[in-house]
Order: sequence, then structure tokens, then C-alpha cells
Amino acid sequence: MKNNNFASVNSCLAAIIMKKVYSLSALFACVAILSSCNSDPENHLLNIVYPAPYKVLYADEVGDSVIFETFDSYKMKSQADWIAVVGDDSYNVTYDYRNIYAFSTKLQFSPNTTGKTRSGSVRIDSYEYSTAALFYQLGFLNITHPTPVFPESEQSIPESASFELTVDASAVADSICFNVNHPWRLKDPLKDGIWASLDRTSGDSGHQNVTLTLTPNTDTDNSRTVTFELLCGGVSNMITVKQLPALKNTEE
Repeated sequence: MKNNNFASVNSCLAAIIMKKVYSLSALFACVAILSSCNSDPENHLLNIVYPAPYKVLYADEVGDSVIFETFDSYKMKSQADWIAVVGDDSYNVTYDYRNIYAFSTKLQFSPNTTGKTRSGSVRIDSYEYSTAALFYQLGFLNITHPTPVFPESEQSIPESASFELTVDASAVADSICFNVNHPWRLKDPLKDGIWASLDRTSGDSGHQNVTLTLTPNTDTDNSRTVTFELLCGGVSNMITVKQLPALKNTEE
């Protein structure tokens, strides 16, 4: 009888002890969860917002910017001799996993006088990340008429362009249109206006429409050409106007 009582008491003690063990385990689990909730997560990011994926500039464009996001301090450096960082090339911030910072840094470009498209980048380093903002600068101005002619190429960004306006022998007027970022000049080789003349040869930045006045071509054997030189921001582009020969009279 005593043995039965002793066994019963032992069972009760074992149950009490097990309950305490389960309770302590639950307590430790709660502490671990709370401890995990209170620790700051490590948030780090470096993302270029603009340009994305790249920016194409005309030859006379000399200013733009890079916009990017990060949680950390950064450093920025140009990877091309024709691109200069004129804004903050570095900035120190106090890291906070809850705060992401947005930066906008100004860039300055040299005019592209090479006649060929060129590419360059600006490198950004932040925390353990590195990325680059890519720029293409065309070798020509934004001439919209005549329409630029590109060499046969599979590239989406043309390496170069030429400008030729072809008109009929009887044409007496046309135009040269362009959009530029600086004051411009059109050099006219036919200063006496023998058969082609411009209503103006200089102006300010912005969209321009220059009227071209022509004399009909009466030569039935030969076409004729004249080349105007458009100068803007140190860039020079040639615009050739070709007038076709007159139609021959086939009547007997």
C-alpha cells in the first residue's frame, strides 16, 4: 500500500516537474522572439533611378544629372574625361535601416566635337555595392530637317549621321530645322546668293526653322549642291542641299 502511495506521489511530482519544464521552454521561446523583433534589420540598397538604363545626349548638350537611392553614404567618380561631377561627389549619412536617401547629383559634359558617338559612365559606390550611370553623347546636333541619314548598322544608337536635302529642279523654297541648346550660326558659302539663300544665319537656343530660298535649276544635265555649316556650342555639322537637274524637253 505504501508502495502504491509512493508511486502515486512520484507520478504527481513528475507531472509538476514536466509542467515547469514546458513553462520555462515557452518562456525562453518568447524571449527569443522578442529579442529577434527588437534587433535592427540590415537594409542596404543602391539603385539608380535616372538615367535608366542610359541617357542619350546630342553633341551640344552639356548638362544633366544622376538620381539614385541608398541607405548609406556614397562616393561618385566620373569614368570618362568628357564627364565631370559638379555636384556632391560624396556624402556621409548616419545609417538607419528605416531611412532610404534619395540623391540628385549634377553632371557637366564637354561638347562632342569628334563627329562620332561616344559613351561614358559615372561610378557610384555605397556600402558594399557599386553601380554606374551610363551616357551616350551623339556626334551630331538635333537637326530634324533634313532628316539625318545613319550608316547601315544594327546598333540602336547610331555612331554618326549625315544631312542631305534633295529638292526638285523647280523648287523655289524649303527649310532647315533644328533644336539646339546654345546660340548658333549657319555659314553660307554662297554669300552672293546665286541660287540658294537663308532668311537668317544666326540665332539663340531652342527650336529653329530657317527658310531656304532657291532659284530653279535650268540645267538639264547637271544637279548642283551647296553645303551649309551649322555651328553650335563648339559643334560643327554640315548640311548639304542638292538640287536635281531640270527635265529635258522630249517634244520634237
